[in-house]
Amino acid sequence: MKRSNIIASLLFLLSLTGFYAAPAAALCVTPGEAGAWTNVDANTRGIVRANVRFQCQDQILNGQPYPPGEPFYIKLYGSCHPTACEWQEVGANSIAGGWLRGTIDQGFAKRDIRFKRLADGRLRVIIYTDFRDPGRRDYRSDELFNRS
Repeated sequence: MKRSNIIASLLFLLSLTGFYAAPAAALCVTPGEAGAWTNVDANTRGIVRANVRFQCQDQILNGQPYPPGEPFYIKLYGSCHPTACEWQEVGANSIAGGWLRGTIDQGFAKRDIRFKRLADGRLRVIIYTDFRDPGRRDYRSDELFNRS
């Protein structure tokens, strides 16, 4: 028997015994940022609640992460009366230092939102607000949240 036939026969037998494993699938673990959060300051005039959603993208389709979109989404709720003002949900990506970053354009202002879970379990959210009206002063807010 030729050597090539012997090798082919051995490979065939190994395949029947389960030597070749099925392709591995990644397993996504829900990150600590995901979930509902409430501002530690019950009297804040800023953001009262934050909801962070995680989308597992453990597959690649046509060279792109699947499902499409961002891995994180954040929705903020401002301090309004009688109920909190709901901001639109925006996608967020990882940046340096373990932070996640998203941008929201509300027409009158563009807001750069950065957030991360701290070692003590709280969520820190920093928002840089850039008003379109040059007469309005831009500002930065920095708030802490506990898991709801």
